[in-house]
Amino acid sequence: MNKNIQPVRKFDVSIDESTLKKLKEEIKEESQTTIHCNYVSKHKYINGGWLNIYATTYLTSPTTNNTDLELQHVENVPIAPNKHFFTKVGDHKRFTLYFPAIPKDWDTFDLVEKTNTGNGFVIKNIHRNNNGIYEVFID
Repeated sequence: MNKNIQPVRKFDVSIDESTLKKLKEEIKEESQTTIHCNYVSKHKYINGGWLNIYATTYLTSPTTNNTDLELQHVENVPIAPNKHFFTKVGDHKRFTLYFPAIPKDWDTFDLVEKTNTGNGFVIKNIHRNNNGIYEVFID
């Protein structure tokens, strides 16, 4: 007669409190900052104009002296000098920007598009949340 014999497994594992606390804090830390951006093409441009993002876009905190966080990746928008051309006024374009995780001491931060012409956008005082995912509207 064939019997399935299951091994007996017994583990006695313990983790000291300080290590457990550190692990829990690390798990709560976001691994990246994701910003969903919304833009509606403007009446002042023929057919709504065009849109792109500069690779020099970054996050910064107005309340701390930490290093700025550089843009890591974009989705659904061309990087300058390439352009997305709108077909009409009022077209909506949603795109996503990815940055490193914002430091824990940043309560608010700014999204800054640094362009070579000086006319990039700035979204100020974005309030930190617990999931690292944000949505902004660009004028």
